[in-house]
Amino acid sequence: MSEQLDRTFGQLVKRSWQRFDEEIKTREIDDLLVGAVITASVAQGNALIDLNSDGNHHYLRFQHLQNKHRLMFQLTHRTGTITAARIMGHHAAVTIAYGEYVQDAQTVWKALKSEVKSGFLDVGEPGVLTVDADLGTGYVYVQVPLLLDLDQYFADHYTVKYPVLQEHIAAVAQACAKYLHGRIAA
Repeated sequence: MSEQLDRTFGQLVKRSWQRFDEEIKTREIDDLLVGAVITASVAQGNALIDLNSDGNHHYLRFQHLQNKHRLMFQLTHRTGTITAARIMGHHAAVTIAYGEYVQDAQTVWKALKSEVKSGFLDVGEPGVLTVDADLGTGYVYVQVPLLLDLDQYFADHYTVKYPVLQEHIAAVAQACAKYLHGRIAA
């Protein structure tokens, strides 16, 4: 009887650790994503120039060290409970923006702004490219919101799948850059 109780106790402790690890992952996966995005972006030649967080939304801004283009990220973990994560997986709302310095940003911005007067454009929908500008710095940006499955970026024990993350960041940056260059050249 004593051995059976010892096994039962061991199983209870083991399952408790599994639940504990699951709770930690659910609470902290957005922090892991922030760290992974920083590491992946720096590995691609970018320097982190700004980082802000209100605890739920994380904002990161990078500048490429050679060609000076910028990448911005807004990351929001959407499945913050274990129940939601079990049913849906870990998801995040991610907006990625690509920006370039433009000589006469105000003129370019006015021209781009006049192009987009449609009230039918819902900028909250995934995959919708929109243009914005920071006239103080002279950067014009193209941004796109996405809803991402975070499990595709992490293996067991919080190991980051950097090749996947870097490819996804590069693909979004390229799409935004092509759109920006197409709008500026138009």
